[in-house]
Amino acid sequence: MAYEVEWEPEGLLKRFSGFVSGREFIQVVEQTQADPRFDEAHYVINDFSEVSGHSLSEETLTQISAINYGAHASNPNCRIVYVTTDESLKERVRQVLIASNMSSYQTEICPSLTEARDWLDSQPKLHLLSNVMGFRNI
Repeated sequence: MAYEVEWEPEGLLKRFSGFVSGREFIQVVEQTQADPRFDEAHYVINDFSEVSGHSLSEETLTQISAINYGAHASNPNCRIVYVTTDESLKERVRQVLIASNMSSYQTEICPSLTEARDWLDSQPKLHLLSNVMGFRNI
């Protein structure tokens, strides 16, 4: 798997190519969410448009959901977009990251990077308080 992380003023773009294993994807998510810049990010775009295959199982996405749940405590103002036309990946993302009772970040699936950015631009800015210092979101 090859990937590139591009930090942008409002968020980050992660471009994946080749075959993406579940373990590698989890490592990339952990690395980017551990970066201090993540606390100010308003979006994460996971671009899978150049991926030749993947092993992102329901179990992998359940782990991602748990990781996101923890990251949401320090940055509740982020949205996540998956760019893909892969039907199996879209269905797993819907089941585990969108419809699950463990979902934390608002998550969307778009067929292209342009549509992902258009969707993000159409969303209002979130202004929620972090729970890290004991604040509660109401």
